[in-house]
Formats: sequence, structure tokens, C-alpha cells
Amino acid sequence: MKAFLRTHGKYLAIVMIATAIMLYLWGQINWHILPFSEWDGWHYRKIAEAAPGLSADAREPFRFRVLGSWTVGVLFDDYVLGFKLFNYAAALGVVVGLYFFLCYVRINRPLAAFTAVLFTFNTYLFGVTVWYIFHLNDFLALLLILLGVWAMMERRWAVFAVALFLGALARETWLLLPPTALVFLWERRTLRADLVKMLLATLPAVAVTVALRLFLSLDLPGNLEPMQAFVRFAPKVLTPEFWGRQFGNALKPVTFLPLIFLGTTLAFFRANIFMAVFILLTLVSTLFGSGNERLMAPAFVAFYWLLALIIQRDIWPSKWLLGIIAVGSFVASLHYQQARFPLPSRELTVILGGLAWLMVTGAALVFRLQQWRRGPSPV
Repeated sequence: MKAFLRTHGKYLAIVMIATAIMLYLWGQINWHILPFSEWDGWHYRKIAEAAPGLSADAREPFRFRVLGSWTVGVLFDDYVLGFKLFNYAAALGVVVGLYFFLCYVRINRPLAAFTAVLFTFNTYLFGVTVWYIFHLNDFLALLLILLGVWAMMERRWAVFAVALFLGALARETWLLLPPTALVFLWERRTLRADLVKMLLATLPAVAVTVALRLFLSLDLPGNLEPMQAFVRFAPKVLTPEFWGRQFGNALKPVTFLPLIFLGTTLAFFRANIFMAVFILLTLVSTLFGSGNERLMAPAFVAFYWLLALIIQRDIWPSKWLLGIIAVGSFVASLHYQQARFPLPSRELTVILGGLAWLMVTGAALVFRLQQWRRGPSPV
């Protein structure tokens, strides 16, 4: 324990304190008023209200996402408090898990902590789910995806099976992992040795998914089957706004860093084709929902791994650029709605986000130009 604390204690403290501050600053949705009272959280509240029984009101697909909502309902008489406490705990778990994962993929500890803190500033991949406390299942799904990716990379198929099984109880995003695992095994040339183990590890998740749909399905007005959802929402892929939201707004203000430091980005994806596939699968999954940026959240593992690698290989030890990235990311987190202290208007949110984008992108371009002028570093 002493060795662990010497190695990680200081950085864990930074990550946890920063996360606690951001949990406070993101605030909480006023779910008593329209339109918030009728958003997806309504279904999760109905599931919690009915626990330990089953809700007769929550529609599909929300009624199948029982891990967080039903558990809160069983454990808490005041289920709103339960959602809040569990959502905060799950959020902290995701951030701490990201820190340890980055350490695992050989990002040095201070930069792993720095990158994990940057994640807490992200409005759509983190902040929205903090603010909308009833989306506990979303954070649980992210935590289980992180665990699943880690277990896959370690080829620990029992842990992979647990992550998928619990993920299937949380929401449908567990489906992103088996095809990603296939690509990973092919890429690492262990398909013959591990394919059967990986397929067996998916069976519990498949079984619970089928069971949920057999035993919890209820013919209710407003139910949305997967193909109905796809037909309704997939046409958004034809709009420029969709692409700007998924890969631009979702990552602001660090959106353009992978392009500015393109060499590291290409090297990352050449070495980790499975992560490119995972991002693509996440993008496809967003065509089954009405949201945009927040539905890209499962890809946070790939995005922040790449960002940490760029920081470590290309930016560190430039403290002035890291400072600009940190300040810009915090400024971009300020919001007119999803905040404890909301900005006075949507327009101001857009202006500040745009300024943060320009500040981070401009500083990174200046830094890159300086690197080019200096030439390659001596080996």
C-alpha cells in the first residue's frame, strides 16, 4: 500500500479533487420543469419508483437498462438522492479508471492525471451526464467499457465477460466491444488462440440481453425498436452539422490537436487499428439515438488515450501550452444550461467555446511551427 501511495497518491489526489470540483460545478438538472421533466430520465425514475418490482410505465429501450435505475430504487427510499450519490460515484470511478488505464498504456503519471482532469471539463462526454443525474446507466456503461477494453488488451476473458454482462444490464453500448475485440485479436495475431475464449465471454451478455427483452418487454405507446430508431435518426448522418457535432463539438477545444500533431495520430491508429474501429462503431451507434455529441461518449477511451499520447510525445514539457490547453478546456466547459452557475445565454456559450477553440488551436499551431523551425530533436 505504501508503494502504491508513493507511486500514485499525489496524482490520484489531484484527479479526485479536480473531479469533485467539477462534479459541483456541473450542477444538477431541474427535473421538475418542462422540458426536463419529460426527458429520458422520466423512464429511469419510473424504474426506480417501481423497484423491487417492474415498471409498467417506462418505455423501451429505457426499461431494459436496469443496472443503475433498479438498483437505486431497491437501495434508496429517496431515489433522487440515490441517483445523485451513485451518479457521482460512477463519474469518479470513470475518471480514476481513465487515469489508471492511461498509466497502463505507458502514459507517465503526471500527464495521465492531467489528461483525466481534462476529461472532467468535457461538456458532452462527461458534464452532461453529471448534470443529468438520472443517466446513471451512462456512467456505468462507460466504466464497464473501460474495464472491457482493458481486460481485452490483457486477454483476461473472465473479466471481459463480467464487464460485458454488467454492461448489458446498463445499456446497449456493450455491443461495441465484441467486434472491437475481434479486430484486436486479428491485429495482435492471437485470433486462433483467443477467438473461442472471447466468443464464450460474450455469451452471458447475449443471454441477459435476450432475457431482458423476453421478460421485460411491454407493449406501450412510444416504444422504440432498434430499427425504428435507426430509420428515424440515421438520416442525420447526411448533414454537415452531424459530423461537426460528433468530431468537433464533442471534443472542443482540443478537436484539432490530432490534426496538428498528425504524425502521432497516424502512428497511434497504425499501432491500434482496433481503436479506430471502436470509434467508427461508436459513430454508427449514434445513428440509433436522437442525441449527437453525448452519444460519442463510449469513444472517450480512444480519444483521451490519443490526446494523452500527443501531450506526452509532442507537447511535454511545454508548460505554457499545457496551461493554455487546461484553461481553454475549462472555459469551453462553461454552459448556459448544464451548470451550477449557468451562463446568461446560449450565444455566450458559443462565443466562449469558439474563443477556447481558437486559443488552443492557435497556440498549438504556433508551438508546432516552432518545432518545425527547430528541426528534429537530436536522438
